[in-house]
Amino acid sequence: MKIKNQKSNYKDQSANLIQIVEPNEVTRRMSAGETFVVNIVAAWCPDCTVRQKQHIERFAQEIKLHGLDVLQVNVQQQRGEFISLEHENMTNQFGGHGYPRTVLIKHGKVADQDNVEIVTENALLALANKFIRITAES
Repeated sequence: MKIKNQKSNYKDQSANLIQIVEPNEVTRRMSAGETFVVNIVAAWCPDCTVRQKQHIERFAQEIKLHGLDVLQVNVQQQRGEFISLEHENMTNQFGGHGYPRTVLIKHGKVADQDNVEIVTENALLALANKFIRITAES
């Protein structure tokens, strides 16, 4: 896979609920043992930039009501070219390709990662409820 060395510039209008971050912030929070959600997207992916984008804020609202942050990382500007090696490594750590991918991190560990192409409002709300149930378990 090619790696293109540039900063992410994918922005989401719901940045007040969704924190646009780089992989080092995800790593920092995992190392600190935090519980949060990571939404991995690619700028070229219509499921990310169009289909999920119109519903992701509602998902983030539900998650935020339960005290969890939603982080979003854009890993590719162009198909097949990761922004950096860190972006590629994070993608692989969370299950590889397939965007958007939404991952629950609980106490610094991956708790649920096989949530790919969850883009409709109903599917995202069901995923939010699933994540909330998982975080409530001891």
